[in-house]
Amino acid sequence: MKMRHFFGVAVLFLILTMAACSRATTPIPYLQKQGSAAHMVVDGKPFLMLAGELHNSNTSSLEFVKPQWSQLAAMHLNTVLSAVYWELLEPKEGQFDFTLVDGQIQAAEANHLRLVLVWFGSFKNGMSSYVPEWVKTNQNRFPRVQDKDGKTLEILSTLSAANRDADSRAFAALMRHVKEVDGRRRVILIQVENEVGVLGDSRDRSEAANKAFAEPVPKELLDYMTAQKDALYPEFRETWEKAGAKTSGSWEEVFGKAPYTDEIFMAWNYARYVGGVAAAGKAQYPCPCS
Repeated sequence: MKMRHFFGVAVLFLILTMAACSRATTPIPYLQKQGSAAHMVVDGKPFLMLAGELHNSNTSSLEFVKPQWSQLAAMHLNTVLSAVYWELLEPKEGQFDFTLVDGQIQAAEANHLRLVLVWFGSFKNGMSSYVPEWVKTNQNRFPRVQDKDGKTLEILSTLSAANRDADSRAFAALMRHVKEVDGRRRVILIQVENEVGVLGDSRDRSEAANKAFAEPVPKELLDYMTAQKDALYPEFRETWEKAGAKTSGSWEEVFGKAPYTDEIFMAWNYARYVGGVAAAGKAQYPCPCS
């Protein structure tokens, strides 16, 4: 009897050890550059996503979305795009609830699917509708975009370090959690934010944004433009050259006075903001981000 008990414990220990080793050695998905293109590598092999997408708010309820996983699998898809919402992940500042994230990973595992998580953080379709209540209700700490009429829009300003840092902390927590629980690498890609941009005006016209717009174009951007002149987007390069191809000056001095200059200014600030959020997450877990 004692021998059978010992044998059973030994077998259980072996199974758990093998499972742990399997999780530990499963490679993190990554993008491999080949010529001018890049392709996904999952489990050490090239991976072509045959993907379907859940509706924006479906994964806010695991019960509601439950039957949809098997329907997606029955369509012979191998990947699902699904959302993670900042307001539900961090309902109170510094307090995280990963229930919905865990449910998505478990459902993907059960249906032999991979996941592309879409982070609805500061921005979703140009708005900030998925930020937590503690962000929405404190506009002094978390400032919004203002339009040309001085109206405050429901869009977090990219000129605010407080906005970016709060989002970065939440996204870092998400990535750290995915690293801890997703041993079989169901999550293969993360989209950081969604369809950013100012709706209703060509740029943010808050006090901080106006100040930045009047300041010199960042040297980092100008150096890149000079070094990569032949590779620049044609309309972007044409705008710069028409204004004299200057390598210093304010945004309007370098690009001219036009709505397109406003858009260049905002593209730079969105890139810096989203890039900062992505970098905070990848520091926790280097899964590919888009």
